[in-house]
Amino acid sequence: METSSPRPPPPSPNPGLSLHARLGVDTRLWAKVLLTALYALIFALAAAGNALSVHVVLKARPGRPGHLRYHVLSLALSALLLLLVSVPMELYNFVWFHYPWVFGDLGCRGYYFVRELCAYATVLSVASLSAERCLAVCQPLRARRLLSPRRTRRLLALVWAASLGLALPMAVIMGQKHELETAGGEPEPASRVCTVLVSRATLQVFIQVNVLVSFVLPLALTAFLNGVTVSHLLALCSQVPSTSAPGSSAPSRLELLSEEGLLGLIAWRKTLSLRGQDSLGRHKDTSRIRSLQRSVQVLRAIVAVYVICWLPYHARRLMYCYVPDGEWTDTLYDFYHYFYMVTNTLFYISSAVTPVLYNTASSSFRKLFLEALGSLCRRHHSVEPLPLEAPESCPNGYSFRLWGAPRNPDL
Repeated sequence: METSSPRPPPPSPNPGLSLHARLGVDTRLWAKVLLTALYALIFALAAAGNALSVHVVLKARPGRPGHLRYHVLSLALSALLLLLVSVPMELYNFVWFHYPWVFGDLGCRGYYFVRELCAYATVLSVASLSAERCLAVCQPLRARRLLSPRRTRRLLALVWAASLGLALPMAVIMGQKHELETAGGEPEPASRVCTVLVSRATLQVFIQVNVLVSFVLPLALTAFLNGVTVSHLLALCSQVPSTSAPGSSAPSRLELLSEEGLLGLIAWRKTLSLRGQDSLGRHKDTSRIRSLQRSVQVLRAIVAVYVICWLPYHARRLMYCYVPDGEWTDTLYDFYHYFYMVTNTLFYISSAVTPVLYNTASSSFRKLFLEALGSLCRRHHSVEPLPLEAPESCPNGYSFRLWGAPRNPDL
């Protein structure tokens, strides 16, 4: 399941053997050093990236009507909670010192509960973001009526409430116990571990439901929604040459979309002069094509990262559950032990990739993110946000507004 080794072999009748020989769990020194270096690097990059993301979102003007900001905040907080709770405990008690478990029964249950909570919050936040984005791209006028910052906040509150409920069983089935007994029949303190407390049959049911709800269904939903969104974005790219003719007062379907293809809708309005509109319009269309193509790449990358980082993790959990106790050979045992470390490393890498994806997705978010990073490097105590209220006019006489607000850095 979640422990760094499957069910241990039967206790050795020879109490003179080392605890490793009796429990059969150990990690080679080179693996400990390598994994510590990897975890430290992942922790530093992911914590810095997600903390800056939170900073950027909180520094944005409170009245901004952006939707992406709330999803970024949800994902960043989930990643930070996972990193701060899981990485230190895992390095100590699953990499360097397998036993005894030193964080107590409450620490054991809390560790797995937080991991499960953050996993659910992440996948459900990604799915909800994909749903909002799909609606905005495929049904822009309807999305403009239905989507609002308040509804997005309520949706994410529901996501976290559902995540809490779905993660609670993990705090029940996991706990602290002693694997060995002393000669007098008392629990041996040094054999205290954090492991599964329920029967194998119960564990199998739990893992099947867990993998289905926390991985298969959200992945299928996200892939489907992103696939529909990508198909519409590609169709929009092909329709760019036939956008509204010069002088037309009606917006084209493309002009109802954000130039970044991810942030929602824009209201199109005509302003003063139409001089040079043909050449500038062609330039604008080329820019839109590039933006839409970048959006397509980001949507595909989200699904790819999801599969690469999470599929091995859930495959390992199923392996722990479904390999019978009698079939754990030494070779399979060692494979699982190190496969556990690889899958958890990928699991944490997904937390570091999230800020990168949204920096790629949104040039507005990227500007604010880099500004915050630059200010941090200069050791300033505060970050001056980019002007968020001055409207930006296009050179061809058109200006764009995101949900009726000036088209400026939006989250």
